[in-house]
Amino acid sequence: MTKLLTIAFLFISVISFSQSLVSGRVIDIESRKPLAYAKLEVEGRQILANIDGSFELMLTREMVNVKISYIGYKPVSIQVNNDTKYIQAGLKPIYQQLETVNLQNDSNPANRIIKKAIESKSVNDPEQALECFSYKSYSKFIIDNEKSRIQLNADSTSSSIKTILNEGRGYLSEKVAEHIHSSSKKHIEKIEGIRTAGFKDPVYNVLTMEVNPFSLYQDTYQLYKTDYAGPLGQKAFPNYEYKIIDTTSGNRPAYVIHFKPKREHIVAGLEGLLYLDTLSYSVQKAKAQLLGSVRLIVEHDYKFYPEENIWFPKSQTTTIKPGAGGKEVAVFGGTIGLATVQQKQGIMGMILGAEKIERDLYLTSEVVHYNINLDHQASKPLRNPEILVQPEALIRSHEFWQENRKLSFTRRDEATEEKVEHLIEQGNIERKIRVKNAMATGYYPLKYWDIDLSKFFKYNIYEGLRLGTGGKTNEDLSTKFNLHGYVTYGFKDEAWKYGAGTQIYLNKENHTSLNLDFSKDLNEVASFDYLKGSNPFSILEPRFVNTNNYYKLRSYSVGLEHKITPSLDAQIQMTREEIGIISDYLFNLPGFTREDYDLAIAKFSVIWQPFSRYLRTPEGDMTLERKFPQFTGQVDKAFEELGGELNFTRLGLKAEHEIKRLDQSRTEFILEGNYGFGDLPLSHAFHANPNNPNKEKILYRFSVAGRNSFETMYFNEFYSDRQLIFHVRHQLTPFRISKNIRPELVFLSRHAVGDYQDAREFENLEFKTLERGYHEAGLELNKLIGGLGLSTAYRYGAYHLPTFKENFSFKFTFQLEL
Repeated sequence: MTKLLTIAFLFISVISFSQSLVSGRVIDIESRKPLAYAKLEVEGRQILANIDGSFELMLTREMVNVKISYIGYKPVSIQVNNDTKYIQAGLKPIYQQLETVNLQNDSNPANRIIKKAIESKSVNDPEQALECFSYKSYSKFIIDNEKSRIQLNADSTSSSIKTILNEGRGYLSEKVAEHIHSSSKKHIEKIEGIRTAGFKDPVYNVLTMEVNPFSLYQDTYQLYKTDYAGPLGQKAFPNYEYKIIDTTSGNRPAYVIHFKPKREHIVAGLEGLLYLDTLSYSVQKAKAQLLGSVRLIVEHDYKFYPEENIWFPKSQTTTIKPGAGGKEVAVFGGTIGLATVQQKQGIMGMILGAEKIERDLYLTSEVVHYNINLDHQASKPLRNPEILVQPEALIRSHEFWQENRKLSFTRRDEATEEKVEHLIEQGNIERKIRVKNAMATGYYPLKYWDIDLSKFFKYNIYEGLRLGTGGKTNEDLSTKFNLHGYVTYGFKDEAWKYGAGTQIYLNKENHTSLNLDFSKDLNEVASFDYLKGSNPFSILEPRFVNTNNYYKLRSYSVGLEHKITPSLDAQIQMTREEIGIISDYLFNLPGFTREDYDLAIAKFSVIWQPFSRYLRTPEGDMTLERKFPQFTGQVDKAFEELGGELNFTRLGLKAEHEIKRLDQSRTEFILEGNYGFGDLPLSHAFHANPNNPNKEKILYRFSVAGRNSFETMYFNEFYSDRQLIFHVRHQLTPFRISKNIRPELVFLSRHAVGDYQDAREFENLEFKTLERGYHEAGLELNKLIGGLGLSTAYRYGAYHLPTFKENFSFKFTFQLEL
């Protein structure tokens, strides 16, 4: 027994020693700055330090020699024994030339290599060089606990991932997918299997995030909902500085290039290493890091295919762990830092209450590519959607996962899965995700009824305070239809308004539904509402506060909605409208001089988003990412059959485009044209979205500015039966005053031109037309305090008025973030 104990003691001692851990840091001995990715050679192995010069060594002998080197510095050797716990190695700068690099007359040979790599992307980037290829992927995504705390700002990403991070304390998913990339640069992902621990239904918008970007060659490198400048993008040199730190040996040697952001306060960038093939300048391997409040590490590995002479992505691992402090790290479209999540007090916070969020989290996402076919023959052209979840993906067997797992599913993974299932059930996480997703569209879900948040409170000059309630039934009541309705009361006009209807789901996959609606309400004179492409939910509608020209409307409608393709959505509607004019004017046509009239109108509306990304699930299509440009069109035809008293046609076409930049600036364009002809009454003509109250003094007109309205154009000043409107908004990079105060300066330019051919037909009503062109320019300084900001605008040109105060507007801006 004594012998056994002695042997066991010696064995444990050896094991303990073999696991001796030494940490340290490599610095410039003169400047004391860290040397990123310094090379350490120990016991026949080579490792690289992190971007802050830190490293960890696991020793297997009592005494070892550690050689530390860095290009341009004199190498040092250090003896390390089992008592050593920490090393700080200072290297002295010297001039050194790489034997494998021809310096020529270039002041920085790394720039020449990077330039070659960028020029060679057409033959090195698989997405550009290959006609068509396919591969399968296995990915595993884990959120688990660490001892240190990670902070995720509330504005960072979708409600689902926020809820999982803030509430779930854990998340585990697996995905198996087939990928096909065509010569038209179309990429299709067919998801064959999904496992999401603890959730009855998969959280699709988490599973389809760009957590493992395929290519390093793109101008933009998207990781966890954040866009970083690509180290091999077309604007690489303005965004990065490069340095050669080593070369590798072997059949295909590589230059090891260190890249580091130049403008990280303006453009989000990564710091890391590119291993570039010395013959083709293609990427063999890459490692990128962000170290600060958290540690983000991304590693790419490629495999060489000699027949095609191309390096193809083989695997990638992304890890986010607690860091040592310092700068915030951009992830999930926002920032991550130390301490607890600071939840913004928005409408959700007011309704749901404050959430106690203290989490010790780390995130790991791994993907492996296999069954790679670089000469895939597509049987037919690839079409939308880009991501397709196959029906059987949700019910895959244990054998399927055993066959397709390309990464080990460890005991710790199993323990995480068990813990996540318990926490999600205990914390009612699925309910919280449902609430936040519903509220993003303007509803608060109850058991069978979703409350319409937009019906609670409104205010305008005609109705005064307008209070009410409304909502719709949800899938807990029926998956085949919904019933919806509302009732409100205006305290100034002392009138009830109400509506009711139903939506019958004919085909959920294609969003096909039959709609039946009735309402008795008010509508703004000369407004044009698109059936498709408008978001009806708004807590605050700035223009309607000051709107004073309405007509009474009782309407009965039947319509059909259908997604022709994932990017093309259409709706047709037949409506009977009973119009009651409130204002003191008459529509004067031969044989027709009345304040009230009935209309029978057929409407057809489409929205086309050709560049947006879509996900098709067994429950129907989802928009993953809205991209621009997008186009909206509508035709309204009023006819005298079915009880209609007027015959006219209205056309509307709107094009919207947005340019986002890596420095967080953006430019938005809206071009809209409206045209009406026939017996067009003023109620169905067009205004240009005026938003200036008819008051004399500037401060009396102080209100909330709209997003796409003319702030210096007075209500009821202009009407048209044909018009063209152009808006430009250019937002500069946000100013960083403090961590929570980052105001945005926006330059505005708005223009409108139009006419009204038969304006003489209106008695007791005077208005201008826009035939000489209307122009205004303005500024906004948004998000000064929370969502509040300030706006100014000035009208100029043909409709310039005599005094400064008549042409100038000064207002609040308010941007509510749910």
